[in-house]
Amino acid sequence: MATSVGENIRSYPYAYLITAPRFLGYSFNPVSFWYLYSADKELKAMVLEVNNTFDERRMYFLNGSSSSSDQSEDCIEENTTTCRTFRNTWTKDFHVSPFNSRKGSYAMTAHDPFSPHLNNHLGTIDNNITLKSSKAHAKLVARIFSTEPGIDPTTLTSWERLRFIAAWWWVGSVTFPRIIKEAGKLFFRRKLHVWYRPEVLKDSIGRQGTMDETIIERSFRHYLKSLVKSSAARSLIYISPIPHPSSPAEGETFTPKTSLTTDLVKDEPIVFKPTTPLFYSRLVRHAHISEFISSELLRDDEKDRTFWVSHPEPCLKIFERSTNTSVGVEDDKGEEESSSSILERCGWQLLHLLRNHRPQPPSVDNSTTNNDDTNQNTKKQSDIRSFSLSPLDRHTKNHLPPPQSAR
Repeated sequence: MATSVGENIRSYPYAYLITAPRFLGYSFNPVSFWYLYSADKELKAMVLEVNNTFDERRMYFLNGSSSSSDQSEDCIEENTTTCRTFRNTWTKDFHVSPFNSRKGSYAMTAHDPFSPHLNNHLGTIDNNITLKSSKAHAKLVARIFSTEPGIDPTTLTSWERLRFIAAWWWVGSVTFPRIIKEAGKLFFRRKLHVWYRPEVLKDSIGRQGTMDETIIERSFRHYLKSLVKSSAARSLIYISPIPHPSSPAEGETFTPKTSLTTDLVKDEPIVFKPTTPLFYSRLVRHAHISEFISSELLRDDEKDRTFWVSHPEPCLKIFERSTNTSVGVEDDKGEEESSSSILERCGWQLLHLLRNHRPQPPSVDNSTTNNDDTNQNTKKQSDIRSFSLSPLDRHTKNHLPPPQSAR
């Protein structure tokens, strides 16, 4: 997280997490707080791990440039005179509630629970977060604070631990139902406007992929690697939203053949990052991958895009080359027919029929024309292209194991 925003993780040798623990494997935390301390044991940065009810996550890294020492009644105890206060503001770019858009900003004031210098291990928590609109008007104020002194688990007896678990095990399991209950009040009683969920941006973490999306991702990754190796003019860094043991978090680098033997490729690599597993569900519906990539890039609103790319035009040329030529998608029909079972061939034929009969979205004409004429023209439009197997389909059939390709 720190390295992705240009921070050196060695600057924060001490880190403490405040969150709700898992119980029987289940946990839902709307927000978790990471406190990052320097070698001098001073609070220098924080990480807020924000989760929504759609299994999406956003990690906000906040530096301590606006931290200060505060002397207020909220953080003064009998034997202390100063409380370290961490303050920061940042732009909101993650969808959390359907009753708020993705615009606006946050402002947070957090007291250091371990002040001074990590000596107070049973300190109190007191964090205030204010959500502001795009016009800087406060819309929501949330506060998390301690009502009693902290408990050191190492000092508890077995009976005291059992009593603690019995008293608190249910809290995490009712967090989500409570959110649904309050959302129902806001929608049915308050009649608040509902904002539909946009797709996550490149700095957020999308939901977990389904089994089908995971299989499609493996095929796409293998195909993209072959495509870059045989037809690209520069390297490409592929960052998958679906974790894979062989793919590091910072991305997997695919290098063309020309750069292995010559020094002609000097341009910086293309970074291609699907932001959500929905990318693979949409991709497989198209026989022309370049058309899908270009249509996503042409979307006016970022909230509907399913991937981010650092260099759109060079990236699009890679997929256009795969459509116009047979590079990277060699096809030996004789071997293909002999090695494919009847069930596999029926599956690929079904995919061909589904693509061929997939309803095309009507074209919208924003010019000042007669509505009747527009509707009449829309009805006459039809896609006469042949929706055969895509290069990705052929690559999957010829180069991946049968169980995965049949899926």
